[in-house]
Amino acid sequence: MRSTYGASALWRCSPSLAVLPVRVQTSLVTIVSLLLVAACSTKNDAAPPRDSAAPAYAPAADEATAARAAIDSLNARFLAAIQRGDVSTAASNHADDAVVMIPNEKAWRGRDAVQKGFAGILSQMSVKDAKFTTEDVMLRGDLVVETGAYSWTLQPKSGKATKDEGKYLTVWRRDSTGTWKIIRDISNTDLPAKK
Repeated sequence: MRSTYGASALWRCSPSLAVLPVRVQTSLVTIVSLLLVAACSTKNDAAPPRDSAAPAYAPAADEATAARAAIDSLNARFLAAIQRGDVSTAASNHADDAVVMIPNEKAWRGRDAVQKGFAGILSQMSVKDAKFTTEDVMLRGDLVVETGAYSWTLQPKSGKATKDEGKYLTVWRRDSTGTWKIIRDISNTDLPAKK
């Protein structure tokens, strides 16, 4: 049979501190206080605080150098492909789940959309004098974040050529074969908006 009095009735029926001798009460309060202080205190042998700008993981210099060399080579391949209008090779730097965000376009999601986007642009213009300048590469495991600047001349099929300069941020992921692929890419021009 269940009690109708619940847990509070059990608490009320438990012996209280009031029935214990004062000496036992004082000892219990002292012990509980010491336990609380011990539980809440921290040990002071922890490492000193780190500079928040310092990396938590520093890859081996040769690992970072190898990643940078691979990305420089892939960027050179991309620029050569884009200048000769080779959309397939240009898009091959991108992972299947890549997202590319360029000015005045909706995001291209997936390698097929990236290839279609490049094809659309290169059907309207050619790219000349293209150059990427990688300013920084941060390696963390199988991811690299690259920041840099670009410059190129855009020559519409009809009309005047435009020299464009800007900046980019690209995230690369090493795939199961060890090849670096772009998974996120965003760029924007340094030129003022047209009025």
